[in-house]
Amino acid sequence: MRPQLTKAQTEALRWFREHGGDGMFDNNGVLLAQGELAPHARVTWNALERVGLVQFYGGKRDGGRGRGRARLTPEAR
Repeated sequence: MRPQLTKAQTEALRWFREHGGDGMFDNNGVLLAQGELAPHARVTWNALERVGLVQFYGGKRDGGRGRGRARLTPEAR
């Protein structure tokens, strides 16, 4: 069962789907996908990760360098 999403979370998912579903975070924590910056705050992406609709990978959390990347999970497609 899909969790109840806020309007901001629903709009962020729609934007991310329309921009390929894979992106990277810039130095300010803004998601960049297909050459465009997302009009959504990092807190929105964090909430979507907590409910399993976005996966963060790469970057420091995986032992690498940089700010990291994000992609839609199969549940969000």
